[in-house]
Amino acid sequence: MAHIGFVNFPAVGHLNPTLGLVAELVRRGHRVTATATDHFVPAIEAAGAEPVRYRSEFGDFYRSPFTAEALQGEGLRTLDEALTVVEQLEPGYQQDRPDLIVHDFMAWGARFLAARNDIPTVRTWPTYGVHEKFNIAATYPLAQFSDEKVMEMLGKLTNVLPEFNLPADPMAFFQDVADHNIIFLPREFHYEGDSFDERWVFAGPCLTDRSAFQGSWRPADPDRPVLLISLGTAATGWPEFFPIAMAAFGGSEWDVVMAAGDHADSAELGAVPANFTVRRHVPQLDVLEHATLFVTHGGMNSTMEALYYGVPMVVIPQMNEQKANGMRVQELGLGRHLAADETTVDSLRNAAAAVAGDAAITENLARMRDAIRAVDGPRVAADAVEARLTSLG
Repeated sequence: MAHIGFVNFPAVGHLNPTLGLVAELVRRGHRVTATATDHFVPAIEAAGAEPVRYRSEFGDFYRSPFTAEALQGEGLRTLDEALTVVEQLEPGYQQDRPDLIVHDFMAWGARFLAARNDIPTVRTWPTYGVHEKFNIAATYPLAQFSDEKVMEMLGKLTNVLPEFNLPADPMAFFQDVADHNIIFLPREFHYEGDSFDERWVFAGPCLTDRSAFQGSWRPADPDRPVLLISLGTAATGWPEFFPIAMAAFGGSEWDVVMAAGDHADSAELGAVPANFTVRRHVPQLDVLEHATLFVTHGGMNSTMEALYYGVPMVVIPQMNEQKANGMRVQELGLGRHLAADETTVDSLRNAAAAVAGDAAITENLARMRDAIRAVDGPRVAADAVEARLTSLG
């Protein structure tokens, strides 16, 4: 059996989609190691892999800055993360060389390591893939190449690429399309999904039990409809939303489970309505299994989990990638997109009522859920990894 080294981007929405794949590879007898900050070690161990602890430039895990100014610096932080990953992993990889590196598309350090040490790779995508004729950033850009910090990152990247036996061409680095890719989305949801060729395997969401490190949840009253509200683990920019949500749904027919994250001050929330359960984090899969509606920021991880359980969404994005998700959810009739600057007590309440009561949305969700569940994601993804190993001879 092979030694497969996973190099993760340290964000919940990037690591969680890989856990089902990791568990399946371990089940098949492979030795799997995976990079992890201390925060993610329990998740890696629960999947049966060996955690490779490292110090991340992002701290415990990546938190998204939801301001244009802060987003300009994300390229630099991601490059610094890549370089520190190489610094910390390369000595160990030279002593305990993996047969294959499976890495997140944002884990640039894995590409550096693989190129300098001649290790084959498989690239994973917890979001939209990119090829020669499709790039979601063309429509929903995260940053402009004219931004000062983006230009600084490009200059730094140009200087370091030759150290890893890569051309000193940052645009070629970003436009590179790997020969072996796994996307944790169903093709039916992906924009222009039919344009992706044999280099791409659509595994869909590879969900696995997370109770060992997230705990579990069951509804207190199975007869009441459950509404889940969450802006995501990485949310940092909109604490004012939570009082709006409480005013919209307090005293309603909903049993509301609200994940407020690490950045909402409990003192600012005020009195919590009796029909609300408010936690910093909740076992999202457990809640979605029982939910009737999901008010979400539209992160791809949350979107895929909602689709797996057939839960309609009101998507309130805070960054462009999430806007792409929200627009896709609305386009496919799976829920509704609501702009953050248009979110009020009334607009939120009205959107929730419209989505929850829409028979067409319910029917569309059932079709998408069935399409997702018709694919054994972990098996399909693991088959792709093993096919890559077989191709190496």
